[in-house]
Amino acid sequence: MARRLGAIHLRTDAVRKQLAGIPLEQRGGKELYTRAMSQKTYDRLLELGIVLANEGLTVILDGKYDQQSLRGEAIQQANEHQLPLQIIHCTAPESVLRDRLTSRTGDISDSTADLLQSQQATAEPFTDAEQSLATTLETTGDWISKLGLAE
Repeated sequence: MARRLGAIHLRTDAVRKQLAGIPLEQRGGKELYTRAMSQKTYDRLLELGIVLANEGLTVILDGKYDQQSLRGEAIQQANEHQLPLQIIHCTAPESVLRDRLTSRTGDISDSTADLLQSQQATAEPFTDAEQSLATTLETTGDWISKLGLAE
């Protein structure tokens, strides 16, 4: 998606490890996934995104954003800086997500299929305000055309 948009792709996985001072390819321990570290990670991701977007660049903030407080802060900051914001909510059947996580190699993410069910159970639904900004993207289909990114 970032390549097709000419966007800068910022990932929580990379920001989290940078904040912790560990190499991207190193697996993170539980201390990287505390509530405080997650908040710090999303705060820094948003800070970087705002700086880049204020320079006129298109930015993708890649994270779960499964909590209303995290989404709300991103929306508030975008509004304060008069920046456009769109929420792309990527979905796929659980079996597909599980297969993707199990077969993923060479990626900096520490996420595993074991975490999938608990992550889905704790995700907070979109508010009405967020719904107006959101596009749900079923990623097993032709998501490129749905987003108007076909070449």
